[in-house]
Amino acid sequence: MKKLIYAFVLSLPLSGLNALELNNDLSVLNFVTVKNDTVAELMTFESLSGTIDEETGDAELSVDLNSIASGINIRNKRMREFLFEIDTFPVAIFTTSVKKAKLKDMVVGEQKSLELKGKLALHGQTAPLEFNVIVTKRADNSYHAVTTSPAFISANSFDLAPGVDKLRSLAGLTNIDLVVPVTFSVVFQ
Repeated sequence: MKKLIYAFVLSLPLSGLNALELNNDLSVLNFVTVKNDTVAELMTFESLSGTIDEETGDAELSVDLNSIASGINIRNKRMREFLFEIDTFPVAIFTTSVKKAKLKDMVVGEQKSLELKGKLALHGQTAPLEFNVIVTKRADNSYHAVTTSPAFISANSFDLAPGVDKLRSLAGLTNIDLVVPVTFSVVFQ
């Protein structure tokens, strides 16, 4: 029996063994909301995870929507409940592919501009999303990716407009913009 289990384990695919993992402590994802046409507020998520498969180049960035940090506790609670509906939709996931040669051929300190075309799965919907980033290979052989400009996410693309309207009503606001700019700085090791 031990030989059978050992043979099975050896036959498992090795994908995932060559994956770079996102370092949450060195990574941040921000977005900006605008209310009443004049007040912009920076918000972030405190819990990110992700991988880049070094063999295939398949990459994933996962955002724990429960980790919203808007600077106001009651707003965080309302966003979790009425906007993101985290009991049903706890995460947002961006998937893309990076040509493996683009990373493997980099030397320490080198920077490359990349266009990351992918898909965002959020609130039960999926839509295309594109980020322009600069990737730097660090001395510890990790990769630091920083957006060079924001990507814009529309609440309408993810069935979030009713949640935005609920937040607007609860806060007594005239309006909250339905499109938000998103930026990130992430490290994969």
